[in-house]
Amino acid sequence: MSLDDLRRQLRDRGYLQNGIERWFALDPWSSRTFWLELTIVAAKAAILIAAFGMLPLVAIMLVRNHPLSALETLLMAVAYFGTSVVAAFFFIVAIALILKLRPALALDTPRALLGISFMASAILTAAIAIWWWQFGSAPSLAELVIGLALIVTFFLIATVAISAALLSFSIYELKRVPAIHQRPRGVPMSFAAAILIALLFLPAYASQERRAPEAPIQVVTSPTDRRIAFIAVDGLTYELATTRGITGSPVAAMVERSTTERWASVGTGVPSRLHGVHAVEGVRFRGGRHLLQSLSSSDYVLHAIAPAIGIARREPLPPTVRRRDFVWEIFAARGVPSASVNWWTTADDRSGALQEIGQEPIFAAAANDPLQLDDGAVKRLLGIIDRTRPRFATVYMPALDVILNRMPLDRTTQLAESVRALDGVVQTILSLRRRGYDVLLLGLPGDRQGGRGVLVSTMPLARTPASAYDVAPTLCAAMGFPSSAEMPGVPLVTTDLARIASYGPRASSRENVTLNDEYYQNLKSLGYIK
Repeated sequence: MSLDDLRRQLRDRGYLQNGIERWFALDPWSSRTFWLELTIVAAKAAILIAAFGMLPLVAIMLVRNHPLSALETLLMAVAYFGTSVVAAFFFIVAIALILKLRPALALDTPRALLGISFMASAILTAAIAIWWWQFGSAPSLAELVIGLALIVTFFLIATVAISAALLSFSIYELKRVPAIHQRPRGVPMSFAAAILIALLFLPAYASQERRAPEAPIQVVTSPTDRRIAFIAVDGLTYELATTRGITGSPVAAMVERSTTERWASVGTGVPSRLHGVHAVEGVRFRGGRHLLQSLSSSDYVLHAIAPAIGIARREPLPPTVRRRDFVWEIFAARGVPSASVNWWTTADDRSGALQEIGQEPIFAAAANDPLQLDDGAVKRLLGIIDRTRPRFATVYMPALDVILNRMPLDRTTQLAESVRALDGVVQTILSLRRRGYDVLLLGLPGDRQGGRGVLVSTMPLARTPASAYDVAPTLCAAMGFPSSAEMPGVPLVTTDLARIASYGPRASSRENVTLNDEYYQNLKSLGYIK
């Protein structure tokens, strides 16, 4: 085959531009043709690679953050596609320049062309695999199947696209068209990418949220006149509790990774796959109603690039992300006067038998002092108790976790502050006992903190606690309510009530709640957000 025939065949298949010259003979530092051809061919390959590279990324995010609207899906696809185009473009340019500046690596055989293309595709595929591996939880079976299928497809397409780009620069060394490029593949691959991208939008239309708020499910209760207070202490382990004379039983630490996820599981009694809380902060696309919580820790696109260009913003979790009621919300919906202070994903609210105070006013008043978080929350709870005497009261105390695990304190300050936080926990127990409340206290180790959890109860328990999941069924039984089959824990007090199937999803009329920036900045200063 003559060189002219080779050039004609490659041009007919779309691999060459009309004015291409011998690429390897051109001086990259002075030839305008060199950079023009390199830019055009690399851009064409990068667009095709990005079209298939965004598919596994968007599909995995849709599975983990279902449901998302069509607009949110589009913006996410644009963010991943744009970033992938830029990354693939510079990657191909880098490979071409290496081949240009290192003549020993010239593509003089089809095997060499395919080998280099395989290696380049493997690097790009490995980047997606690392991104996938950096999620906080293992993939579901559906996610695993979809992700692997799309990643394999991406690897094959990237190999073809990269070898086509390199082929455009090496026609004088190959002297023939390799079998993999005997037929033009750009058009069918582009068509296939368009179809697969369109399929990504099907879940957005198949899962339109049309459910209206429903009345609370009616259940049979066993009335009781007990007054119970539940204290949640983040960062308190069994080992720490014994140093301050807090006597309790050790419990296994929860497998949930984030603070919000752990305590949402404690308060609702159900796993995170049901209550839907996974992180301290998430990403919301412009105009979107949903907050993406399940993100890879190495997802630079959504964590940094999307907010920087204005198509998304990072924000703390609003109350609406929680899909299951806390047990005290269950009690109040059925007429039991209840009070809650400082719990994650809780808004300020006073409706019916429930008074809730969320974290925004508590964190704002603390002025970045972790001890003020506990003091302010306890004072507000005791104020409500003294005014209204609710039958159930609860408070979340995060100061110990902030001191031990989040703020960069020297060891002397850390020790002094943690002792003060522990003394505050003891005083809270005594204050509630003086007001006639039975106290159930749960302490759990904070993020990256070792040790076992601790459960303290002034009520006699019928069995030894096994895990923190036992708290919600125990509170239900103590207040005369049945546990639900969705709760993996067991009541630690005696009850004759049979379990019900479910208390149903949380009824919330507010969808898009934006929290103020002061709250977000306080979360950052206290170490919750990096």
